[in-house]
Amino acid sequence: MHHTGTLFVGKKHRPTVDKDSAGAFRLELVLVDNLGRNPHTGRDEKESYRVRWSGPEAQAFWATHSDALKTPGTPLHVELERLRALPGPLAFPPMPELVGRVLHMKLLPHRASSTPTTPEAATA
Repeated sequence: MHHTGTLFVGKKHRPTVDKDSAGAFRLELVLVDNLGRNPHTGRDEKESYRVRWSGPEAQAFWATHSDALKTPGTPLHVELERLRALPGPLAFPPMPELVGRVLHMKLLPHRASSTPTTPEAATA
């Protein structure tokens, strides 16, 4: 399965950097898809993605954006392949974790604050 969309760096798991079986650089991230509020339960729903990216493009991205990738909530535009659902870590409510391989990843700007600022507040 192929997936393209906006995901966010998760809070609970730090990025992992190592080498794959062929000795190439490998980056692993846990990302979150914010699905919105469930009208039946009133809870915000999220989906977890564990993604791996190998090779020189991943290494260059890590070298440039490692600080942002360590910051929870950082938005990313990702293109994934070989997406599959596996039993996730222990969580309540229980839910699967989606696992995939990164084809392309791009850092997105954070959304502007929803609180309007006034010139007086900026100079105070």
